[in-house]
Amino acid sequence: MLQRFGRPGFELVVDALAGQEFLGVEFFPEHATHVFYASSAQSLRNQTKMILSQPVPERARILWRDTSERRFIEGVGSRYAGNILGDETIEVGSRIPQELIDDLERDPRGNLRLKFRMSKDGTLFGWDIQRRPGYDPNLRDPQGRDIHFPAVHSFAGGDFREAEIVNGKVVRKGWYIERRTGRKVETDY
Repeated sequence: MLQRFGRPGFELVVDALAGQEFLGVEFFPEHATHVFYASSAQSLRNQTKMILSQPVPERARILWRDTSERRFIEGVGSRYAGNILGDETIEVGSRIPQELIDDLERDPRGNLRLKFRMSKDGTLFGWDIQRRPGYDPNLRDPQGRDIHFPAVHSFAGGDFREAEIVNGKVVRKGWYIERRTGRKVETDY
């Protein structure tokens, strides 16, 4: 995957469908023993955003359990100890369109975002590029503070898209594709 994407690193965004919570969550690159994401509890209200400087995984194995208790495993380290309730492997790197990768090569000032929204019917996966047009770290307001430039997202794709919320108001509804029916469901998050 590193050869396809040309540079390691992406922003990871993880949350869950409204009203659902997952315990003892771990994300692994397929066939790896070390996680690239772990959370004792994952829900919509505790969305996680973090920058990772590693290659985009070709596939991600996602586990969740019935508890967030941890135990030490010799030679492995600390891991969640509960019974596994969900174990799925989803395509990641191969689903990201080449046009997005080409755009990042032409203008590397953006961040590739890999977005995972956990669901009892199967984890949803999405992607986009986040940029701040006009941002210049040397620009300051009259008081000497950084000038804020809101993020703009392009090349959004996948199984879901977040709502756009400005000043607490939904200005563009989000959506996700329901796994069982293939129906597009609109959301306010």
